[in-house]
Formats: sequence, C-alpha cells, structure tokens
Amino acid sequence: MENTAINLAKRPQAIDGARILVVEDDAEIGDLVERCLAAEGHHIHRAATGADALDKSNDIPLDLAIVDLGLPDLDGMILVRQFTSRYGIPVLVLSGLAQTAQRVRGLEEGADDYIPKPFEPEELVARVGASLRARRQASSGPTISGKRIRVDDWIVDILRETLFEQDGRAIPLSNAEFKLLQALLDHPNKVLSRKHILNMTHTDMDATERSVDIQVTRLRRKLEQNGTRPQLIRTVRRLGYMLVADRIEPID
Repeated sequence: MENTAINLAKRPQAIDGARILVVEDDAEIGDLVERCLAAEGHHIHRAATGADALDKSNDIPLDLAIVDLGLPDLDGMILVRQFTSRYGIPVLVLSGLAQTAQRVRGLEEGADDYIPKPFEPEELVARVGASLRARRQASSGPTISGKRIRVDDWIVDILRETLFEQDGRAIPLSNAEFKLLQALLDHPNKVLSRKHILNMTHTDMDATERSVDIQVTRLRRKLEQNGTRPQLIRTVRRLGYMLVADRIEPID
C-alpha cells in the first residue's frame, strides 16, 4: 500500500490523546494506520493476533479499537463483541471483507463503523475522530435528558417536542418525528439500521421498516435546507441512517 500523504487542512480539530488499539496482522497496513493516527496526537497500541489484543485490552485503558476481521487465530467479530460489551469502547472494523452482509453483521455486533480495505487515510482519520467525539459527548453529559439540546444550528426542546431555528422560529414535530429524532440523538455519528430504529420508535407490531423511511423523509423536510442532499440525517446505503452533527450539547 502506498505511503499516502495526509492533507490536514480544512478538517475538524482532532481529539488528542486517545488510546487506540490497532488489531491488524498485516504489518504494512498497521504501520500506515499508526502513522495516520499518531500524527493526530493519539497513542497507538498494536496487536497482530486476537489473543494479543485481548491481553492488551486487559492491561490498557483504551478509548477506541480498530479491528481487522481476518485475524490468524480467531474471528475478529469476537473482538468486536468483547470490546463493545465488556469494555464499552467504540470499535471501527477495518477489513478486506467488504460484502454488505459482513458490514451489516459488524454493525449489528456493535461496531460503530465499518471501513472496507483499501481505505483512504483521510477517511480513516475522520471516522476515528467522529467516533471519539460521539463517545465523549455521550459520556460528558450531552444527553437527551436535558430540557433543550443544541444540535449544530438547531435547538431541540425536549419537553415541547419542538425544533427551533437560530432565529427562534419554532418547527413543531409530530410524536413519531420526535421519537425518530430522539433515537438518532441517542446515537450521534453512528449508523442505525432501519430495524434498530423501528424497535426504538414503534410499539405497533404491524409497523414495517418502510415506515422508518417515511418518517425520515418527513423529518428531513423540516431539518434540511436541501432535501435532495441531506447533511444532518445521512442515508448509509443498504445499512440505515446516521445523524451527522459536529456539536450536540445541552443548553439547560
């Protein structure tokens, strides 16, 4: 793989100092990942096998793990489950297994993101940063329990189930639209499958995944300036939807 130079201009400010475990048996790819992330100020730990990764995760308080699925000693999905359920850290899958079924399985097992090989270093850095920001926002208090929450240029009033623009103009939401927004706010910068969203927002057993698409379309009409090129609620082809926000913080 080429030693690709990384253009750091015009990107969000990096989150420095994260402890990241890179689980990759290909030394060349591991070296590239390490260079990319170390340049952002992160502390990189390496493991070439699943067993070594489990040992390091027991000894090091990690902030994030990057896992290759094709390890020589075990299925990388075992690590995904272990890291998310036991240690509660975000996991990015970096794998040559790029089939849709594999990507869906990785996300359903708890991975925050799935990046197929070959990958662009800039994209890897951006996705790592997004996962770290989302996790730190979640752990530092910006949750849906606040009365009002700022989401980029919007303000969400939880009690009134209402959106406000920067100029104070109110945009009322239906109950279904608010439940959808709440589900996305609870998992910022993370892909949610239609099935997952359905389970979080509908109690009607007859509801279908198509109803999720309809509610997303309606919510986008109220959130997006350009409905044909949505920026806040992104469609991830064949996987689901993702709320992409640089800032999610409680106001009161």
